[in-house]
Amino acid sequence: MTYEKIVERLQKAYAKAEGWDISGHKAIQINIRGEGEGALYIEVSEGKFNVQPYEYYDNDASVTITSKLILDILDGKEEPGDAYGAQKFSIVGDVEVANKILSLRTVSPVKKAVKKATDETKKAAKKATAETKKVAKKATAETKKVAKKATAETKKVAKKATAETKKAAKKATEETQKATKKVAEETKKVAKKATEETKKVAKKAAETAKKTADTAVKAAKEGTKAAAKVIKEEKAKKTETKKADPKKAEAKKAEPKKAEPKKVEAKKAEPKKAEPKKVEAKKAEPKKAEPKKVEAKKAEAKKAEPEKEEVKKEAPKAAPAAEAPFKPFVRPLAIKPADDNK
Repeated sequence: MTYEKIVERLQKAYAKAEGWDISGHKAIQINIRGEGEGALYIEVSEGKFNVQPYEYYDNDASVTITSKLILDILDGKEEPGDAYGAQKFSIVGDVEVANKILSLRTVSPVKKAVKKATDETKKAAKKATAETKKVAKKATAETKKVAKKATAETKKVAKKATAETKKAAKKATEETQKATKKVAEETKKVAKKATEETKKVAKKAAETAKKTADTAVKAAKEGTKAAAKVIKEEKAKKTETKKADPKKAEAKKAEPKKAEPKKVEAKKAEPKKAEPKKVEAKKAEPKKAEPKKVEAKKAEAKKAEPEKEEVKKEAPKAAPAAEAPFKPFVRPLAIKPADDNK
């Protein structure tokens, strides 16, 4: 076998192995002699192996071995400890670490134990084949009996367990149905009670809103009536005032004639001042033309003047202007809508 194939076999074998009993970082160098001669190293770190085709100077141990022996160790045909004790290969350095690394093969300890037990069984079988057959036959018969009995017991237990399971399941179902029914009834009761309470609250709120609205409407009507009554009373008072003082009303109509007596006299005097010559001429003309008629007019005027003065003295003063009737201000009432949520 060539050196390359030996390295490849070792790499495949140690790729599946685990260094469960090797702590820290360890490394050994393998010096192969004879067929496939060469050097390689095997290192382990945190339980994981690494095989490379190089020398490893800072190693924990150096192993010198033939290619055949190392392959036999990999195949489980040789034990590293036994082969080292028989001086089939040499170790320089930490012997324990070298043997542990060489012992970790693809063959697990369980398979190794099985193989050893098988070999011993074969040896024992060769020595006592007859006894083994008898014991095996007897054991088989006993096994069958035990198996048959166990099967019967298993069937009984299984049947009983099935019956108990069905019974328990049925009881559980009934209890669940009862509980579900009870919960549904309680839910209906609660829902019904809640609905009734809601209806009561809504009815009460509606009644309160209606009462509030009626009260507001009534108050508004009463306010309107009171306002109308006051207005009516004021109109009646005004009418009575007009009927009671007719003379005051007439005096009020005559007031403009009395308002400016001085201006009226001034106007009367103006024509006399403006054209004195014409007036004198006019006065002279009637005297010449109709002296008797002018004298008669003057006499009548003199008689009429004292009567006018008496009328002026007797004329009552103008009545004061009637006060405007009192109109009360009536504020409309704001009707607040009832809150249904209350």
